[in-house]
Order: sequence, then C-alpha cells, then structure tokens
Amino acid sequence: MLFLLWFRVKQPENMSQKQLMEIWKKEAEAALSAVKAGKIKGLYKVSGKREVVAIIDVNSHEELDEILETLPITKELGHSVIVEVTPIHPYENFYELMGLFSNSHEIR
Repeated sequence: MLFLLWFRVKQPENMSQKQLMEIWKKEAEAALSAVKAGKIKGLYKVSGKREVVAIIDVNSHEELDEILETLPITKELGHSVIVEVTPIHPYENFYELMGLFSNSHEIR
C-alpha cells in the first residue's frame, strides 16, 4: 500500500534552531536508512520550508500508524509535526481502470 506523506515541522517557541536541527538530523538518518531498505520509495525536502514529502510502501494501515508514531521527529516534537497522509496507487493501475470504464455502460 502506497501513501504520500507530507510533513510540516513547526519549531516550538522554547526550542533553539540548533536543537531542532539535532532532532531533524536523527530523523534524516532514520529516513535515509528506510530509503535504503526500500520502505520509503521517494523522499524530498520542500525548498524554503520546513517540510518533507515522502512516498512510503507499507503492508497495512496499522504498519503506517506504527511507523508514524515511532519516527524520531514525531517522538521528540509531537504536535509540532503535522503529517498529511494520502493513499496513492500507480498510475498504470488507473490506466487499466480507464479501459474498464470505457468498455462498460455509462455510469450515472
């Protein structure tokens, strides 16, 4: 199951830039390890913002929840990290569905 994850990180008022970057470095190390393991299919930093976009491949919704709750950045920053989760699937699958739609009766 593929999901698009959009992370928005807000620096807590009581945290220094250095502290935030130390936490983010731990997160980056964990994320790059997951890329090497094949769990994360794509990982991107949004330029000019404290945001990261990832495409992750999980076996279940429960696995996704477990991963999100155990990330270093969410464990350390909690509510200061907003995660938007969107289920996705390969475009090729959609293309195959279009063939089914065009061969069936008009959907009302």
